Amino acid sequence: MLSQQGASGDFIYQGVNEMSVELISAVAGILLSLLMEFVPGFKSWYDKFDPQYKRLIMLGALFVVVAGAYGLSCAGLLAIFPCTVAGAWLAVQALIAAVVANQSVHLVLKRDG
Repeated sequence: MLSQQGASGDFIYQGVNEMSVELISAVAGILLSLLMEFVPGFKSWYDKFDPQYKRLIMLGALFVVVAGAYGLSCAGLLAIFPCTVAGAWLAVQALIAAVVANQSVHLVLKRDG
């Protein structure tokens, strides 16, 4: 949100430094999709699988990312999720956001043949 003009003439933004858990998860899902689609080493490995296994691999990788972030948050090494039941629910929501972003990017950028 634009709030006011600073002394140097630049506008000062409020709330720009805050990233939601869902946004972080969506970015992770997008990056994972791009990695599997365009990075040669990963792409050649990933292309060996049938489409149903590709979906399971991607879901498993996204689960590992979100569960790892939750576990590291509970260990006090990250400050992404609170280590509570509400934090676990937030992790589930983050996983859903990551899957939606991942599959959206995959569908848009998928190469035929």
